[in-house]
Amino acid sequence: MVVLAALLAAVTVTFPPAGTKMPALDQCYMSGAVARGVTNLTVQGKPVEIYKTGGWVTMLDLQEGLNMIEIVAGSEKTNHCFTVGQKPLPVKTGESFAQVAEKKYEKIPYAKDAARPHPTGKQPSEIKIVLDAGHGGKDPGTRSPHGFCEKEANLRVVREIAKALEEKGYQVVLTRSDDTFIDLFDRPKAAHTNDADAFVSIHHNAPGFSTDPRTVRYHTVYYWNPLGQRLATAINLQMATVLDGDIPSRGTLHANYAVTRNPEIPSCLVEVDFMTTPQAEEAVFDHIRRRAIARAIAQGIADWCALSPSAPSAP
Repeated sequence: MVVLAALLAAVTVTFPPAGTKMPALDQCYMSGAVARGVTNLTVQGKPVEIYKTGGWVTMLDLQEGLNMIEIVAGSEKTNHCFTVGQKPLPVKTGESFAQVAEKKYEKIPYAKDAARPHPTGKQPSEIKIVLDAGHGGKDPGTRSPHGFCEKEANLRVVREIAKALEEKGYQVVLTRSDDTFIDLFDRPKAAHTNDADAFVSIHHNAPGFSTDPRTVRYHTVYYWNPLGQRLATAINLQMATVLDGDIPSRGTLHANYAVTRNPEIPSCLVEVDFMTTPQAEEAVFDHIRRRAIARAIAQGIADWCALSPSAPSAP
């Protein structure tokens, strides 16, 4: 079980960051942590449950413009301020507006149109897998109630997957091995420059601003085309086995992500878990659970390598 350090302040707010401008919303979630010893917390005058690690999450009622949220933690009272955008004016009767053209997503520019041969029949030592730890450097990704960054959670999982694959004899390349910022389109490019057989990007999820994080938590794997879907399905099946009874699976889902739009090299993006509630934060940074998930992902990749090239994709 992860040990979370006590904070110096009576309370900290991780989301939304102070001074930021939020979209036009009626509600959004707020998360943070209290110092050790603080047993009572109210936000906007409403009592908030404190998890055993000190993390907490609640929903806020918002108004346009400046929002000054009063937080009382123990005997300390603080205000947390941020701005909410103005809602668009209602459309007048008979007034017409030009429709916004639907954004078209194309394959990454350096990928060929023809798929590379499936590695069936190859020995693991002949197969190369590129693993991508999402975010990094100046891009932290989402944050947990204590302010732990997604970029670090992603890297920890990737290191465990790499270890498990290497134990099976596979060649592994990492897009990053430390806290380095990598341009988005340079990530899938690593699969091409390293002549990889597959590309897998690892992430942790967060809900939309107005969604209560306590109501949504699952794992899933995203793909763009049938090539990526077969890889995503194999990985998700193994993850679902390990996480059964822990968090639900949403299966495999289609997504137009830069790291999945590859017609040449099978590619997918794994959302391992959410990390925006105290319970999820604790689970994500539990090294025993993380190792089990990583080994499941590695086994899913190995299962995909052993598939027949003509095997159909699962729905």
